[in-house]
Order: sequence, then C-alpha cells, then structure tokens
Amino acid sequence: MRITQQMLHQSSVRQMNQNLNRFDKISQQVSTGKQLLRPSDDPVAVSKSMNLKSAMAANEQYERNATNAAMWLDETDRVINQTVNILHRARELAVRGNSETLSEQDQSIMAKEVEQLSEQIRQFANSQVNGKYLFNGQKTDQPPYPEQGSYQTNSFDTGPVTFAIAEGSTFQVNVTADKLFGTVEDDSNLFKIMENLAASLRTGEPVPLEGLDKGLNRILTTWAEVGAVTERIEAVGNRLKDSNIQLKSMLSKIEDLDYAEAITKLKSEESVYQASLSVTAKIIQTSLIDFIR
Repeated sequence: MRITQQMLHQSSVRQMNQNLNRFDKISQQVSTGKQLLRPSDDPVAVSKSMNLKSAMAANEQYERNATNAAMWLDETDRVINQTVNILHRARELAVRGNSETLSEQDQSIMAKEVEQLSEQIRQFANSQVNGKYLFNGQKTDQPPYPEQGSYQTNSFDTGPVTFAIAEGSTFQVNVTADKLFGTVEDDSNLFKIMENLAASLRTGEPVPLEGLDKGLNRILTTWAEVGAVTERIEAVGNRLKDSNIQLKSMLSKIEDLDYAEAITKLKSEESVYQASLSVTAKIIQTSLIDFIR
C-alpha cells in the first residue's frame, strides 16, 4: 500500500492527539488527587465507589441519629437524677415530721418547702431538649404538666419517640410521664404524694412513707432502664464510627491517587507529548518543494 503524504499527516496528528489526551488525563488526576475522573475510566471501580459512598451517607445519618438519641437520654438522665435528689429531700422532711415534735411555724416552713419541691418536680417534668418536651410522648411540642394540678388528669401522651441508629436497629429514647411520675390512678403519683406530704406536715399528722418509697423505686427502675438504653446506643455509635473508618479506607484505595507514581507518569507523558510535537512539526513541514530541492 502506498503511503501518501496526507496519510502520514493524519497519522501523526492522530498520534499526537492521543499523547495529548493521556497527558491531559494524568494532569487532571494529579490536580484532583483522584484516579477516577469519569465512569469510563473504570466502570467496576466506579460502581464500587458509588456503593461505598451510599453506605457512608447512610452511616453518617445513623451517627447523627445516635448523637440526637444520646442527647435526649443524657437530658433524661440529668432530670431523673435531680428528681431523685428532690425525693430524697422530701423523705428527709417526712421522717423528721414523724420523729420530732414541731412547732406550728416549723410545720408551716416544712410544708412550704415540700410545696416548692413539688413545683420543682413539675418543672423538671416539663424539661425540654432542642425545644422538645422530654416526657410528653410524641406530643413534644406540649408540656405534660402545663399547670399546677395538671397531674389530676392523665393529659400527657404516652407514645414512643424512636431513633433508627443502624439498619434494623430502632431505639425508643423517651420516658413517658406515667413511667416517672405516675398516673392519676396511682397511689404513688409523685404530685399526689407531695401534696399529701405537705398537708400532713402542716397539720402535724403522721406521714406515710410507703407511697413515697414506691414512687422513688419506680423512678430508680426507670433510671436503670435509661442507663441500659444509653449503653446500647453508645455501643452502636462506636461501631458506626469504626465502620465509617473502614469504608473511608476502602474508598481511598479505589479513588485516591498514588502521587509518587502519578508524578513519574506525568513526566513521562509530558516527554512523549513533547517528542510527538517535535516529530509531527517536522513531518508537516515537508512539501513538494522540499522533495524538488
């Protein structure tokens, strides 16, 4: 087959463009730090990369959920701790009222303190986290005990507040008011107990401790359950962090560039391209006049 000058020119330009494309590709890889610039570079690797990124996005959402769940439980733990301290103080006053002969003034002072303690419990029962009420079930925009005496009706909600913190793992993080403070039907309803305690101290009558102890035990049991859920969520959260580290490492192996190798290749492709420019320039300059000469 006869090689014409036009064929030679076209072949030289085509080869020069191929060299330029390889040089441009490795230049982009070096500038971005990624070896996968488009799906056509490695369809299988790109597919794996997309799957890993989807898994990482899901894990990150689970981590945010775990953080919010932990915040909810931490605030619940704090409120329960303060409520328990108040009940211990109330029990001290009850024991003192049963064991000492008190003046009417002392009785009045102790009764007022119990009433103040009861109001503190109501305020704790209306505690919020991120603007949401902790103990009113799914009605997180409403306080469970908006007014003094609200305990006389079960106006609070008992629906669960849940967070999904892993695939197939959903945890209830809220404690409803009935689990902590008791329903209106309970003899150990904390507000009812505190009201009766104040009345007994004011009149000097014997103060029964059974209801107070029963209410305290109910809270302590619930407190232990909150601690157990907190530990489980922390464990899942730690596993999510470990999983994310592994996913990032796998993604890095697929996407990230080996700079030492890439720079060497870049220099090589640059030399090839410069050489092709030089050779092509000489070929294209050749004309009929050159042959006559």
